[in-house]
Amino acid sequence: MRRRARFHAVLLAGGSGTRFWPLSRSGRPKQLLPLGGADPLLLATWNRVLRIAPPARVWVVAPRALVRDVRRMLPRLRPDRLIVEPSPRDTAPAIALACAAVAAADPGAVVGVFPTDHVIRDAAAFSRAVRKAIGEAERGALVCLGIRPDRPATGFGYLRCRTRPSGERTVEVERFVEKPDAARARRFLRSGRYLWNGGMFVWGAARFLDELRRTEPGIREAVEAHRAGCRGAWDRARKISVDYAVMERAEGVRVVPLDAGWDDVGSWDAAARIREEEGKAPRGAILVDSAGSAVFGEGGRVVAVVDVPGVVVVDTQDALLVVSRRASEKVRAVVEALRARGREDLL
Repeated sequence: MRRRARFHAVLLAGGSGTRFWPLSRSGRPKQLLPLGGADPLLLATWNRVLRIAPPARVWVVAPRALVRDVRRMLPRLRPDRLIVEPSPRDTAPAIALACAAVAAADPGAVVGVFPTDHVIRDAAAFSRAVRKAIGEAERGALVCLGIRPDRPATGFGYLRCRTRPSGERTVEVERFVEKPDAARARRFLRSGRYLWNGGMFVWGAARFLDELRRTEPGIREAVEAHRAGCRGAWDRARKISVDYAVMERAEGVRVVPLDAGWDDVGSWDAAARIREEEGKAPRGAILVDSAGSAVFGEGGRVVAVVDVPGVVVVDTQDALLVVSRRASEKVRAVVEALRARGREDLL
């Protein structure tokens, strides 16, 4: 009888978190913040994957600037399981680096790749979906976890399924679809054949690396040279997402539907929505006739919002943000303005 592959979890802990300024800074991106509950998002992700893999088979990919924070937040992470990303090259090189490390340690491993800046409320449903994906990966598939949509969202990419997904049954992915406009998103929702692309994947480590050699051989070569100690090799890896580099060009891509209370917490509006669902009010905040407003921060002051509905106030020691919830995506423009003014002390 063929031995089942051992499952390893890879947590992606990179990213700048500019949409959550001023609480998020270059040295403290959103995955280190408790935006989805009591625990920071990174710690919540770690705890979630421990339902499926032991600490010895959990890996974290993080930039050099966050190594100390990751080690402090995850004391059970083995030192040799922390993979330092020399510089940001997007998800394809980062995942390739992790898969190469896992394959070297356990050649027959199946790998799950999970961002650390998402909220998943139903950990049991998440575990069931990952276990189903592991079974598909053992049969050679590259598997996505596709989020069952509950609204015609325009901020997510979609997966078009060859057949309508039902329950937790895996189906073939027909194609990856970029973020749609509102009309197309409504059509996607009505058709029942589309799932949100949540950026979570399960596959054999060797299978992924073989596919990468076919679709983006330069990345595979750069990763191998970097692991062999070749200085400057990492910078030769093309900066590209794993969707573009591999998944949109691969054969045998399947998807497991995931209905587990997922949220990518992509803006202050999303963070405010989660706060509303929890029914918790921040200490030190007073809201008067300000329906839909929320206050975040650590400035230590009492923040009062009177007759100003639908805003998010973020109060820190050195900066104050007031933004309309419907325009919270524009916070990036503030970061760009600060950078243009040379205010690196605020970034």
